[in-house]
Amino acid sequence: MRNTRRFRITWLLAGTVLLVGAVLAPRPVQADDWQRWATPEEAGFSSAAIADARRHWQNIPDSPIAAFMLVYQGRVLASFGDESRQFWCHSMRKSFLSALYGIHVAEGRIDLGMTIEDLGIDDSTPLTETEKQARVVHLLKARSGIYIEAACEAQSMKDARPPRGSHPPGTFWYYNNWDFNALGTIFRQETGRDIFGEFRRRIADPIGMQDFNPALCQYAYERHLSDHPCYTFRMSTRDRARFGQLFLQNGRWAGRRIVTPEWIAESTAAHSETGTPGRGYGYMWWTYEPEFFALFLQDPRLHALRGYAASGYGGQAILVFPDADMVAAFSVDVPEGGDLDILETAPVLEMILTGREIVDLRTMRAQAEPQGAIPGDRVRVRARLRNWSDHPSLPTSVDFYLLRERSLGEDAIWLGTTAVGELAPGARETVRLRTTLPPDLAPGTYYAAALTDRDKANYDLDRANNLRIGRKLRVR
Repeated sequence: MRNTRRFRITWLLAGTVLLVGAVLAPRPVQADDWQRWATPEEAGFSSAAIADARRHWQNIPDSPIAAFMLVYQGRVLASFGDESRQFWCHSMRKSFLSALYGIHVAEGRIDLGMTIEDLGIDDSTPLTETEKQARVVHLLKARSGIYIEAACEAQSMKDARPPRGSHPPGTFWYYNNWDFNALGTIFRQETGRDIFGEFRRRIADPIGMQDFNPALCQYAYERHLSDHPCYTFRMSTRDRARFGQLFLQNGRWAGRRIVTPEWIAESTAAHSETGTPGRGYGYMWWTYEPEFFALFLQDPRLHALRGYAASGYGGQAILVFPDADMVAAFSVDVPEGGDLDILETAPVLEMILTGREIVDLRTMRAQAEPQGAIPGDRVRVRARLRNWSDHPSLPTSVDFYLLRERSLGEDAIWLGTTAVGELAPGARETVRLRTTLPPDLAPGTYYAAALTDRDKANYDLDRANNLRIGRKLRVR
């Protein structure tokens, strides 16, 4: 389906752009009530597709309807159910604590390299000397090698627990509540802060969560199993979406840095394989590559999706799709018998995501000349683009940079932008720019780089191929 209404959304970015895994900066959300698209068509989506998704959600058998929210470019695109009602988050709690760790690691209160022996951490089942060598970073990755009982364990976790002493710290991934709960103890010990109060002070209040109340959260002890409690959160769907949007915005909210981009990149990177194709595990975040979405989404155009998630028992989820500039939040009333499966919820996303033209713009080549330039010289840069999709692309632009290393980061030197018109399906185009090198440019070797569609005018689900780092330019 081709939409009749075409549009371009633009917003200002600085000349130097920070990319994390070639993810472009999204439209920021302010610390107030959610803004909403007036109609799905205003955002380029289909009202009929969203209505179909709502009907599917309502007709899922044997699961009490709770709430769902989908945020696109910082504004609510779809919302089903009572978005203000608070539900237990279950294992999403781990991603919330991960964010708090990022804040306190950056401020020097927590050292990820310390061992639990250094920190004086033990349990009612005494740890062995080998187990005590597990480092904080191993616990964040669920790779401690400590295989003893823990509070709030599901039966599946108990069934999968390896034999004690079977893997040294850092060598094996096992989704381990002992690790996650001990991290809560370490956090309170090293910061002197309550988890829920600190979450409100450092995250919930600064990003404008509307419903979060630490009094509704609690520590759940099972002292016959372990000294370390699990820390259980309750949160509304609209506040869950805000947390995901914070990570989508690379840790910034209303001009304020909440979590560092370095922590977001590190914590949402796959440090372990989990046994499911395309699904990895970071620092208490699940990570997803295209192979994972190919298992559950029928439309092959969606198999380019990448993302990460805070996920909890019964279908609780905050899904972040950086390339699509989207956050999806699911809430399920587990005490009332709710238990959603991904095969039940995947069609909700698929119906909405495919209700818009999906474009795949690729940067094929980037180069600069002449060689041997000096600061202040005129240079020519060019890039080759192609539209690999079945739909024409919206008008956009190409930004050119010089890079010291083969990655686009905060030290990138922006050279300029060239507008690109609509590209027909399969069309190629060479984009050129003549510009002047900065007069204070240090001599050395640089890489020419071209970044297509920085402003996300197009609904492109695979932005990893929008950046091309090409031939070198030597500056004398």
